[in-house]
Amino acid sequence: MGKIIEFIFTRVYVAMLVTGIFWVLTICGGVLLGVGPASATIMSLYAENGMTYKDYNWSRAWELFKENLRPANQVFYTFFAIEGVLLYGMYLMIQIPHLNFFQILVLLFNLVFLLVAPLAYAVYLKLQVHFDLSYANSIKLSLIGMLLDIRPVLKLILGTALLGVISYYMPALLFFVLIGVWHFFVNDIFDPVYQNIHEKLVS
Repeated sequence: MGKIIEFIFTRVYVAMLVTGIFWVLTICGGVLLGVGPASATIMSLYAENGMTYKDYNWSRAWELFKENLRPANQVFYTFFAIEGVLLYGMYLMIQIPHLNFFQILVLLFNLVFLLVAPLAYAVYLKLQVHFDLSYANSIKLSLIGMLLDIRPVLKLILGTALLGVISYYMPALLFFVLIGVWHFFVNDIFDPVYQNIHEKLVS
């Protein structure tokens, strides 16, 4: 029983720790320029330290944040812009009275592709930890990574939806814990994708 309690406590504590780091770094980036690099940073910290909470430190977090500031923002806002264009296109289409079959089909495709940008960004968060990628290769590998194995993608959708429901009923958990949990989840479920890409690049 003691080991189980320690197991749970350690994971909750590390989730709280990296969530706190995320918020501080996001604020340091002026929020708009901080979200992307903060996410990339805590992914790297988790890959380096795992659940060894004593190894997490601010100096390493700040070093990674500065390294990620430009590349992470480039990728984050590329996918953000794609999402914005799709949403605006859908908004314009629903203003049209009496949509025909083709327009409804386009609307449905837009709904599907709305998932592509956030899913590809999640793949990028995993890959940027292990690869030193150019901007173009970051985008390409993120999109390719989604197609290599559909199972992690489905897990991400379901897991994110579950965390969303929990956050709706307990918003304090989102602020203090769940951001860290989500990043741990992304790191773990996309490990097969990373391994697959790594094997292909090595061979």
